[in-house]
Amino acid sequence: MSGSSLIPATGDRDSSILLQIETSKIFVSGVNVRRNPGDVDELMLSIGQKGILEPLLVRPVDDRFEVVVGSRRFEAARRLGIKKVPAVSRAMTDEEALILSLVENIQRRDIEPEEEYDAIFKLRRLNPVLYASTEELARVIGKSRQYVEDRIAAVQTVRNLRKTGHSRVSVKQAPSPKERKEGVLPIKHATFLHRAEEAPKVQQIPEERRARKLSALAETIAELPRPEAQKVVEHFVMAPQRPMEDIRKESKTLRAVKLELLLDPRVADSLRRAAEERQTTMEAMAELAIHAWLRQNKY
Repeated sequence: MSGSSLIPATGDRDSSILLQIETSKIFVSGVNVRRNPGDVDELMLSIGQKGILEPLLVRPVDDRFEVVVGSRRFEAARRLGIKKVPAVSRAMTDEEALILSLVENIQRRDIEPEEEYDAIFKLRRLNPVLYASTEELARVIGKSRQYVEDRIAAVQTVRNLRKTGHSRVSVKQAPSPKERKEGVLPIKHATFLHRAEEAPKVQQIPEERRARKLSALAETIAELPRPEAQKVVEHFVMAPQRPMEDIRKESKTLRAVKLELLLDPRVADSLRRAAEERQTTMEAMAELAIHAWLRQNKY
């Protein structure tokens, strides 16, 4: 086969063939659920030192090969200038390829919620009869019905807010602290936001104002730990007409109370007084004190 060479001794129960394939003959398209390979610097370092330890999974398309699983490995190899990569080639339908890509990435925790959402609905479009229910979607990807429903609800809420133009909110599996400061929600926080959106009292607010309030709520909870984010959302749902500034102050109070409970009372009192003098929060003062101690002790 042009652009590939067989590797001997390939056990084969399902018509799979292990090949060495020229990277110029490989492409990534819609059956691979990852829209972006992301940061592959560490992977490049590993491949540069040890090579590709796990073959890509591809399917033949005309005289080329489409990546089903392993788009990050392929991207890292391509950037390194590697001419040939190991890959298992298997004939499969669009539906089979999409399911394999989705399941593999979910198991690796290597897929973002919006990519997962798009793949789930693409699967439904490929076979609308079989995948009409969330139960069947959950079965085929090896997850619970609640898992699928939460993913769908969270992403739909985030996308609805973006459509209003009041927010640039997005959702990730595990955003970095910097991303959370910029308003990127962890998946569970986006689920809380959906529950707020669906609450009867919130639904009574006119659409334009509701979008603004939910956008402000998303920004408020983005940086909070999960239990505190849930509490803020619960307080918002009870009285959504309140000014969002009150909700923000409430979230800061919750964090300060939690910090005080963790600290020795004398330390907590000193931090509180220092925060008042500097017109900042106890959390900010605690961070400054910790940094000062680390510097003093040469850490």
